[in-house]
Amino acid sequence: MGKTVSIYGAGLAGLVAGIHLARSGFKAVVYDREDGIGGSKQIHPSIHTTPLQPEETWDYIGMDLSSCFKRTDKYPDFWYNTKRLTLPPYVKNNTAWNAERGAQEGSLDRKLYEIALREGVEFIFNRNLTLDELRAAPAGSIIATGLYREIYDLVGVKCGTTYGYMASAPCHPGESTGALYMGDYSVDYGYSASMNGLMYVLLFSRTPLKKKKIEEFKEVLKKTEHLSFDNWHSFNGFFPRETKLHWEDKILAGTLSGMIEPFWGYGVVGALLSGKVAGLLHTDPERAEKDFRKFTAGFKAKLARKEKMDKLPFSKMFLRLSILKARYDCWRNPALKNAVREPVRWF
Repeated sequence: MGKTVSIYGAGLAGLVAGIHLARSGFKAVVYDREDGIGGSKQIHPSIHTTPLQPEETWDYIGMDLSSCFKRTDKYPDFWYNTKRLTLPPYVKNNTAWNAERGAQEGSLDRKLYEIALREGVEFIFNRNLTLDELRAAPAGSIIATGLYREIYDLVGVKCGTTYGYMASAPCHPGESTGALYMGDYSVDYGYSASMNGLMYVLLFSRTPLKKKKIEEFKEVLKKTEHLSFDNWHSFNGFFPRETKLHWEDKILAGTLSGMIEPFWGYGVVGALLSGKVAGLLHTDPERAEKDFRKFTAGFKAKLARKEKMDKLPFSKMFLRLSILKARYDCWRNPALKNAVREPVRWF
């Protein structure tokens, strides 16, 4: 067994990093403040809809996770308040995938945890490290704890607050659906997704959610997809406003490093890729630095565009107009109808 590498955070990025390091001859030790795998019980279990290029992603991270992802039955419906938006015809060539997060069987976290155990990764749960302990962590340690404001402040990454309101209910085990809801109840959007017998819905925003707007969103769910839930609860999280791979002599990974799509907030695939990047810094640092620059190249421009749009009084109307323009472009140029336009590349 080679050098020991400490990893703080047993989320997707920390798990992938641990697996890569264990396969490369290192002793990987993963610490987490929760009592087991699956992240915060305040947030998970949950279902996430994301763009994904499966084969390229599995090849990059070195493991096939296809059993944890299911294609949505159709490309997700887009709603503006209670009106279904007609998307450009090329979306029929796009794909969207659902993945389950949490500790339960079938979840992405559980699958990675099982792989990590087979590879010899060591786990220490119920370990709520202090900021002083993180400062004193050995050189080369990987910090992948993107949920907590105090960690952003510690490592000097600018961040913003996200406000979420979520609910879930059982559904048919064979379902894999997705829908996205835009309206004046949030500067961002809400979505619903089903998979593995769980229907999940989330409304989130980068500005505080008012009770009146939350009730409006609930009515939209009832009128559009006939969804109603009894167990709503809220949470606050944090998202990065910059990208950063290193802090002093340590490595940042996952959301904390900025490996998240900043306009729509996709984070699952970015976390997987980020874990591999963090591990590569120990085995092929030149490649790791190059890959990180490639994956985060569009972050600054996308975030600036998003924040500029949020300040406009009719931001959602501009988004609707962009969809109308795309449909018009397809009418003028029929070849566009057959173009494959995945929403993002990698994440």
